[in-house]
Amino acid sequence: MTHTTADERYDTDGKKQWKPRYTKLEIAPYAEYGLTRRLTLVGEVAWVSDETDFFGIKFEERGLTRIKAGGRLAIGTWNEAHFSLQSLATVHLAHAANDPAATKSGDADAELALVVAQNDTLLGIDTFSVQEIGYRYRDRDRPDEVRADLTFGLKPWPDTMLLVRSLNTVATKSTAAGASYQSGKLALSLVYDIVPGCALEAGIERSVFGRDAIAEKGLRLAVWYRF
Repeated sequence: MTHTTADERYDTDGKKQWKPRYTKLEIAPYAEYGLTRRLTLVGEVAWVSDETDFFGIKFEERGLTRIKAGGRLAIGTWNEAHFSLQSLATVHLAHAANDPAATKSGDADAELALVVAQNDTLLGIDTFSVQEIGYRYRDRDRPDEVRADLTFGLKPWPDTMLLVRSLNTVATKSTAAGASYQSGKLALSLVYDIVPGCALEAGIERSVFGRDAIAEKGLRLAVWYRF
């Protein structure tokens, strides 16, 4: 679950400017299932309640916004790094999305990403890193996107993990309105094992750069269960 707010946006030069206040609450159950030793199935469903306050006039939307499904195939190990290919398909359901490409109900995305994961130690502390580089095809004349998400985690204590994420997206061409958007977010969270197999995650995320995109800041709360 994430709660996001934005009262600024990045213009075409990457400078912040005022915008009507936007708030969003998103609840997105996510699941992975190891079908075989090499193939992992992935799925996600998102429900959103968002609101834009434009000089006292409020625009609201609530309901399912997307369904995502796909798989991740392990392709090998090199230099202690594990390589996988991940393929995802997304169907959008929201009537008026907040992304710069103006995604609407019925739009669909298809993504192929390379995932590289590695375990290591730093000053005697267990660490891991995950890099995802993906290309996302988007239909109905919306610009395709290139995505680069970097995650670094460390376990300073046996039941506690610290996560740092860099989430970056750039459009490959301009939108119908002439915007060539990009965004970068930084997220920090703490994951604590409540009981064996169940963990609680709490964290924050914030936009650190962008162009033709809103400047978001948010809180994140998640429950992870291993079965």
